[in-house]
Amino acid sequence: MATDPGHDVQRSVAHNPRVPLEVIIRLAGTAKIGRALLPRVAAASPAEVRELAGSPDPAVRMLVAGRRDLPPEIRDALAADPDAKVLKSIAPHPGLSDRQLRAMVDQHGVRVVTKVATNPDVSPALLEHLTRHRPPVRKAFREVARHHNATAPALLACLTDRQARPIAADHPALPPEVIADLLSDEDWQVVEAAAANPSLPTSLMSKLMPW
Repeated sequence: MATDPGHDVQRSVAHNPRVPLEVIIRLAGTAKIGRALLPRVAAASPAEVRELAGSPDPAVRMLVAGRRDLPPEIRDALAADPDAKVLKSIAPHPGLSDRQLRAMVDQHGVRVVTKVATNPDVSPALLEHLTRHRPPVRKAFREVARHHNATAPALLACLTDRQARPIAADHPALPPEVIADLLSDEDWQVVEAAAANPSLPTSLMSKLMPW
């Protein structure tokens, strides 16, 4: 079945949790597997993880980089991979340093910015840096806007993007005076998010309460 070129057959084979690992390796570069973590890769043994991470094929390395429980030495090796596909897959992995994440952006720019913004450990300073990237990466604004480490300057930048604006309006790090201004925004989703923001001044909250 792994050699069947029919619609979605190879992809379905790759997602089968009982597929042999060698079949996954063979399909990685040819089948449209996608970026989702495959069940067989998620269940790979430590020895199999090392095999996948050391593959000469970046499509194979990308698959194992999708795991979020990699040993530090393998995680760090994949974080220094020269291929952007691998970096996009490993960028959200917990435990990566700002130096590693910034190096990804310096090396591949717009191709990895959004994924770097999803890393749970990315620093406030790096999030601000991502919002200043040129050319801007609009999808990254949405990720920065929902990140718990986002700062006021980063959130103000996110407010310039139409899709990120409602997300940023709900972030507690947004300055109270900005939240107050958003209560009169022309977008009802922004108004609703600002009204629910926990940093909204109490005096304004009382005015919003129905009587």
